[in-house]
Formats: sequence, structure tokens, C-alpha cells
Amino acid sequence: MGTPNGDARMFITLSKQDTTLAGNIQDSSGQLNTPITKVDLSGDKATLYFNAQGYDVNLEMDKKDDDHITGNMMGMFDAEGERIKQQ
Repeated sequence: MGTPNGDARMFITLSKQDTTLAGNIQDSSGQLNTPITKVDLSGDKATLYFNAQGYDVNLEMDKKDDDHITGNMMGMFDAEGERIKQQ
């Protein structure tokens, strides 16, 4: 929220691979699909690393409850999210 280009909506897909998580980030238009390059897990916190518009970006996510997260991007922009369950 509050980026220079306004609030950004992203869809993050994570899957467990061996002992870590992997996945990708898709923009709200469905046109841009960016791989997550690294995931750090620590307790109820996950930090995702990816590249956006030529910049290395990190997104810290703190578990709020089973279906919601709060956090920040690059320590500068607030973030919040909700789990979307597959039908």
C-alpha cells in the first residue's frame, strides 16, 4: 500500500518443496508472472525475495491468523493479504 504508483494488488502462489517454499507472484492483470527467488521462514514470519522492474525486492509477511497476513515491502510500504482457497 502507498507505493509511488499507488496500491498494488498481487497474487502470490506458494508451494512446499522439500524443506522450503517456492512460488511466483502475479500482478492483478494476470499479465506479469514473477518467480520468487528465495523464501526465508522464521516462526510465523516469511520473507519473500523477487525481482520487480529491475530491483531486488523483499516482502515480509507476518501471520495474523490462519487466513491473513500483515507485513511490509522493503521496510517502506505496508502490506496485507488474505488466503484465497482453491475450490
